[in-house]
Amino acid sequence: MRPTQHRARAILGVLAASMALVVVAGPVAAASPQSATIVSHVTFNPDGPNFGGFSISGKAADSHLVCASGSFVDTGIQFAGYQSDRAGRTVVQLQVAKTFTCGDGTGSFFVKMQIQADFNTGLETFTWVVQGGTDAYTNLRGSGSGSTVRDEDGNGNTNTFTGFLVG
Repeated sequence: MRPTQHRARAILGVLAASMALVVVAGPVAAASPQSATIVSHVTFNPDGPNFGGFSISGKAADSHLVCASGSFVDTGIQFAGYQSDRAGRTVVQLQVAKTFTCGDGTGSFFVKMQIQADFNTGLETFTWVVQGGTDAYTNLRGSGSGSTVRDEDGNGNTNTFTGFLVG
């Protein structure tokens, strides 16, 4: 093999290896999960959808992956079933869809909750998933778990979502 052919093959080999590293490392670096805690204060509305305000803390808010606060509205509530055991405990399953709209005008993101409400203990826990959004949040994804505390007056509650977001 002539020296120029050997050199050309070596250069092509180095370029191919470099391209492979960029293809593999690029998406991994871009999709780092960031911690988030969302606290939403729900106002029950018997004449329409529930609504309220929210705040976000954690690395996702600190890095501006998501906004720090805004408002939300429930866009869908679906009864998903119930279970009653021999001890008389009754657990209800609900699916709730919410649209969170950022107060800084950067867009909205969509959250689906799977709620388990225990009528005997009053405990309510849930899992959640972010399913994209609008404007700056089109590619936002994330998930986690949470819990609910009812307001003393019975006219609302506070949901605390903990988990991770990816942009």
